[in-house]
Amino acid sequence: MPSNYTTRLRLEKQADGENANTWGDRLNQQVIDMVDEAVGGVVVVSTTGATTTLTTSNGAVDQARNAVLRIEGTLGSNSTIVIPSVEKLYAVDNQTTGGTYTVKLKTGATTTNVIAPRGGSKFIYCDGTNVHNAIDPVGVSALSTEGGSVGPITVGGTVSATAVAATRMTTTSITSSITDTNKLFATTAISVSAVDSKGKQFRITKSAIADIVSLTDASTISVNFNTGQNFDVRLGGSRNLGAPTNVQSGQTGSFFIRQDGTGSRTLSYNSAYKFVGGTAPTLTTSASAVDRIDYIVLSSSSVHMQASLDVK
Repeated sequence: MPSNYTTRLRLEKQADGENANTWGDRLNQQVIDMVDEAVGGVVVVSTTGATTTLTTSNGAVDQARNAVLRIEGTLGSNSTIVIPSVEKLYAVDNQTTGGTYTVKLKTGATTTNVIAPRGGSKFIYCDGTNVHNAIDPVGVSALSTEGGSVGPITVGGTVSATAVAATRMTTTSITSSITDTNKLFATTAISVSAVDSKGKQFRITKSAIADIVSLTDASTISVNFNTGQNFDVRLGGSRNLGAPTNVQSGQTGSFFIRQDGTGSRTLSYNSAYKFVGGTAPTLTTSASAVDRIDYIVLSSSSVHMQASLDVK
């Protein structure tokens, strides 16, 4: 009876009495070498797009048996890598370039696929029919370090913690830059809170900067507190400072009110702005004069204002 081959790794299974005087070589070359390839082999899979099917060979070197698939090439379209419909674990390293095209891996038996991130690696496995992520990319249930450090972490989406050290996330220091420009950017609010008073402190030992946002000069000047803390406007006529939007209690900042080259511009205020004694200040009206009005928000209908006039 002739040899046959295993279904997953295509290793030769010699029949009894077969291959007299050569069985040892066949064992070495068609089993042991193939196991070595399956456990530690790295193969480069070249693609420029479209569909690439991994090679498979019984008892001989092939692409699909390797442990690591390194995908390379300049893509001109989305790429599909087809793996055999047998149970196997792969590490996939997508090093393709060109455009914003994707690389997905699937079997020939189904359209279910997994996307390999460009410039990154991931583990996938085939269950005999479909390809799956071996590690769930949606979230990490636990991340810990003992006696060491956690390197840079890049997250696309939302970062949340529901139970970290009694509902607190604690750090003693940040010793390296968070981005190349050594700044931390947030597109939405960062809230700092905890179960005790110490956790409610947000301490900055060096400088903190809130950009000055230019307001558009108009008969009624629109103010959106989501766009910044500090605001600047140059008056081109007698204006009204409109009701602020996206108001959050506790927000503080300043308005820089500038006269244009003509001067004599006045400013009235929406009823949400509150002044000492209930009287709004009279702005400096000389050409190019600058007044500053500091504020703190008590509520959406009460923004407390304090003016510093004719600042030179």
